[in-house]
Amino acid sequence: MVKRRDYHAYIYLLPALFLMGVFVLYPVMNTILTSFKEGYRFLTGSFLLFSFENYRMILLDKIFYRAIINTSFIAFVCVPFSMLSALVTALLLNSIKRLKGFFMTLFYLPQVTNVIAAGMVFALIFNNHFGLINMLLVKVGINPVAWISGVGIAASTELYMASYLRCLFVLFVYMMWNGLSLKVILFLGGLQNIREDYYLAARLDGTSKWKIFRKITVPLLSPTTFYVFITSVITAFKAYSQVVALFTTTYGPAGDNSKMMITVVGYIIDALGSYLSAGAVSVASAAAVLLMISIMFLTAVQFKILNRWVHYK
Repeated sequence: MVKRRDYHAYIYLLPALFLMGVFVLYPVMNTILTSFKEGYRFLTGSFLLFSFENYRMILLDKIFYRAIINTSFIAFVCVPFSMLSALVTALLLNSIKRLKGFFMTLFYLPQVTNVIAAGMVFALIFNNHFGLINMLLVKVGINPVAWISGVGIAASTELYMASYLRCLFVLFVYMMWNGLSLKVILFLGGLQNIREDYYLAARLDGTSKWKIFRKITVPLLSPTTFYVFITSVITAFKAYSQVVALFTTTYGPAGDNSKMMITVVGYIIDALGSYLSAGAVSVASAAAVLLMISIMFLTAVQFKILNRWVHYK
């Protein structure tokens, strides 16, 4: 039973609840409903019947599985390596006394840099003909590498896989740089939140630096690590602009038509590209629902498994 004095709180919450209902709850529920409409037409709202046909089409689509692989690569390969490099960088920044603010600003710059612009710069750096990386390789006597090229890959599976692995490497490097900034700031904040008394007591006992890091820093930094990992994985599952910045809306290198670098969000947007066609919006909605379920499931699993290792001081 709601107490009388609580009504004031609910009245103040009404504007926020209304906005959440209009811009969050309704779109989610409408997307779920649309995903079951077979032959749905966006302009007229007409459809043939409710069915699982859209889900069946997606689960039989090879491009969707390619999108899952690429998205998983970003979430479970790029994110851990990015977190490790961010932690090392934060430890180094935390150990210096002078110019700490300058270096913090320097490392935060990628966070305020336009993703598309930064991706275009990386695409130029890895350009096959005049990119900086190939120029450096030539300087040391190594032949230039076709980092972002799909020319001739249809000839054999080996050429296709070689091109795909090179593109994954380019994406990995870009995601490492793009994801470093915010993680460094978060880790640095977590490190500065650890009381100096713990380190002082450990040093007085003659504890080695590695043991101090393993027994003090890692456990007391675990809430920050947990938060960074959860949010980074969720963000990685929504990756789209990074891939478009590197490989354009063809989701692949020049000369490739297989969409080898497409992500799940890219798959959804690609389906929406023909929104006037019957069933296009329904297919996109079904893919969005599957993405939502995947994120919710993985987040729940991460909370269940990792939360036991978090040390809340």
